[in-house]
Amino acid sequence: MLMRFRVANHASLLEEQELSLVAADEHDDIAMTHIATAGEHVLPVLAVLGANASGKSNALKALAYMQRAVLESHARWLPDGGTDRTPFRLSHEGRSARSAFAVDIVLGGVHFEYGFELDDRQIREEWLRSYPEGRVRRLFERVVEDDGTSRFEYGPSFRGRKKLIEDVVRPNSLYLSAGAGNNHELLRRIHRWFSSGLTVAVDANFPLRLEVTQALWDESPESRAEVRRLLQYADLGITDLSAEEIEPEFAERMKAAMRILAPSLTESDLAQFEPPLQIRFLHTAEDGPVLLDLNEESNGTRTWAGLLGPVISALRDGSLLVVDELDARLHPHLASRLVALFQQPERNVNGAQLLFNTHDATLLAPHSEASLHRDQIYLATKEARTGATELTALVEFKVRDGGENLEKRYLAGRYGALPFFDEELLVGIGAKRGVDEAWQAAGDEEAERPHA
Repeated sequence: MLMRFRVANHASLLEEQELSLVAADEHDDIAMTHIATAGEHVLPVLAVLGANASGKSNALKALAYMQRAVLESHARWLPDGGTDRTPFRLSHEGRSARSAFAVDIVLGGVHFEYGFELDDRQIREEWLRSYPEGRVRRLFERVVEDDGTSRFEYGPSFRGRKKLIEDVVRPNSLYLSAGAGNNHELLRRIHRWFSSGLTVAVDANFPLRLEVTQALWDESPESRAEVRRLLQYADLGITDLSAEEIEPEFAERMKAAMRILAPSLTESDLAQFEPPLQIRFLHTAEDGPVLLDLNEESNGTRTWAGLLGPVISALRDGSLLVVDELDARLHPHLASRLVALFQQPERNVNGAQLLFNTHDATLLAPHSEASLHRDQIYLATKEARTGATELTALVEFKVRDGGENLEKRYLAGRYGALPFFDEELLVGIGAKRGVDEAWQAAGDEEAERPHA
């Protein structure tokens, strides 16, 4: 489970910001998980609200970048390719300073803290600590000098082939990634959380998420029944799903395109290529069932289909699902019931977690099925002078849990994180003006303008 995520100098986040899923209050109505070694309870859901361009998405995409660095830095990043980071670009400080990422996670009941700092060229610091009895225990620390050489320090409990990992890790790759790639047992466990315990849902990876839904559909009759029930539950007019092989002619056209786009692929590679299945949805019509292709369905149906697999997998495996703009293309009632799947103890029995951002203030309403508490809400605002994103926990406003209408107070501006509209900028927009008047006004403005 994820306890905390911290980030500094990524996209619109300049100063260090934190999202904490550690509960500030006791809750009997949601699927809390007690971490005995940390003496804390972890929340199943955390929501981030804010205006457009406030940085809500950047906070979640920062976690996605950290995941990508762990999974790809050693195996896929080019030795001289840098780190592909995205620092804060609105100030010299951001462009030149390091970026930092850290998570506190729980694996097998033990609290681990893992993090790293990097610049454009290479990793600068990296560390892994554990808290097996509530007290910090150093596992490894790494510092990378300007010339790319690394210094390592290890705690007595960190065992394994450390020298082998030191020899293969590059200045722009993570020690965690190199160690997991060389079968270090503990590092593989931490690495596995990033690969299997964390799923990030953004528009760009919709095809990959749809593949997860397809895989569940083909996995077993029980998994297929789960997918079918969630499809029907959304009240989309769909009774079933069909996953069929695409036409051979279209498969050959895909291979022809791959020969052009990926010339390094051999004919042997192409022979092993398996084209994706064609997803179609079954609707009930007056004259019998009708199958519609995915591209014939509404955006809302496509969004729901792309979330089915990740949602079911997270609830089944007790993993973390991160969703960018949960409310996009989903009805507020459906979005609230999706949140409820993770909140309800009778359905979330494996410690699954949902982290999302949204504009949908109805999720804060007392009658909402989401049942969000005050310590499950963060607000994203943009600092006026620097343009940097600030994340503020709602508990910092000293809100009484269950005693206030959070939706009403949020929309009234009591907590900020709302857009500001300057009505003076609308003066003249939409006003009718004759062509002659418009030309005259333009001429007057040109006459008044000083010329060199």
